[in-house]
Amino acid sequence: MSAIPEVYQSAMGAFGEESVAALSKSLAEPGWLTDSRLKSYQSFVSLPLEKNPLYTKYVSIAGFDLSQFRVSGEAQEIDFREFFSGFLTGKESNILLQGNRTEVHSELEDSVRSSGVELLPLHSALVRHELLLKSLFEGRLVASEGDRYAAFVNAFFNCGTFVYVPKGVIMDKPLRRMLLTSAPDTAVVEQNFILAEEGSKLVFLEELYSKGSAAPSLVASTLEVRSKPGSHVDLSSVQLLDGQAVHLSNRAIETENDSKATASSVSLGASVSRSRTNFLLNGRGSVAEGFEIFFTDGKQRYDFETNLVHNSPDSTGSTQARGVLKGESQSIFKGMIRIVHAAKNSRSYLAHHAMILDRSAKSDGIPGLEIDNNEVRATHSASVAQIDEEQLFYLMARGLDLDESKRTVVLGFFEPVLSRVPIEQTREGARFMIEGKWQGQNRRLVDREALLGETGESGPEVKQTEDIFERHYKYR
Repeated sequence: MSAIPEVYQSAMGAFGEESVAALSKSLAEPGWLTDSRLKSYQSFVSLPLEKNPLYTKYVSIAGFDLSQFRVSGEAQEIDFREFFSGFLTGKESNILLQGNRTEVHSELEDSVRSSGVELLPLHSALVRHELLLKSLFEGRLVASEGDRYAAFVNAFFNCGTFVYVPKGVIMDKPLRRMLLTSAPDTAVVEQNFILAEEGSKLVFLEELYSKGSAAPSLVASTLEVRSKPGSHVDLSSVQLLDGQAVHLSNRAIETENDSKATASSVSLGASVSRSRTNFLLNGRGSVAEGFEIFFTDGKQRYDFETNLVHNSPDSTGSTQARGVLKGESQSIFKGMIRIVHAAKNSRSYLAHHAMILDRSAKSDGIPGLEIDNNEVRATHSASVAQIDEEQLFYLMARGLDLDESKRTVVLGFFEPVLSRVPIEQTREGARFMIEGKWQGQNRRLVDREALLGETGESGPEVKQTEDIFERHYKYR
């Protein structure tokens, strides 16, 4: 094994090879999974924080001391009613509730369960479907060799979720997973899998919340989505962790022939958030769409990377990111469109736009293209700008004060992306949460009924219908 760089020594002291085996043993895992963890550990200790030389200078944006955290497989005793008080309405169904790293409650309606749909904690799924899980681990989409923090999660995960939708099953209602952290004494390190079989349909909502803690906490995860031929998966993630939290996310979403997958993310919390998403368009006629929405203030630091990888012909991919920054917060968005020679007639679009509200805030966007076929359409765009003074003047001339004018401009800035988010609850809830953050409130994702009760109105239905590829393309 190569020498461990000095900068990583403190983390290596906290996360040694012996602790990998001990963690796996405490979770009663089979030997093949222990071996898989140890292999990932070798990548963790040998990889740099950033492999791409184009991005090396931005590593410090998401910098933090990993050695301050610990990972354990111990379960925590949690009083269900007290722990989730204020976060549930009592009407939730088809949901898995997780307190810190401990599964607290899992519930599926009878009609959903009888269709063969499964929503399970990862280690329960290992007991029921070991051969299937073994094949998913062996064919990982989030490879340890690709990213140091992905390798960390693959080596040290202490919990996770498995979602399975059988062939031809159409889910009319969304599945939900809610994670709530409250002064955790161990990091939450998750390995999550979603498998949608041929011709199936799934809507999955992930919500990450904190009750608040004086001590730093870590939530780190990988998520792998496999959308089989003809299937349709809509995924959304809402991140509202507290200001002491560090959030690490690595996602890979694979689409096969004639399948479609969308991934929407709303990031408002955590002191540091580092997100990596790869859309792998591996089937003819497949479609993948990503929507990234973030709002930072104070000294929050966000690091995003999204890649659209077209490996098959006639595939369509797009990802759009919009962010607003206040205070001394920082963000970096890195994105790449890769179209291989075999991916003839593919279309791809990548965009990042950020608005700066204070002089001390900073944002960078680095989009890129790698095109190996001339018979495609592909384009990227990026912009970072201050709030438009003329728009503020216009609104103030019509009776709004300065704060109301800024809030209106900010909400309007998010709308071109928000309006395209396919999941109604995420789309409307995001507007509600963004407005709450503007007012200094921590609002959670709510359903339409709760939203109407809170505000007296629901968000407008203004979903865009125009084809972005007719307006923007560079290569034919």
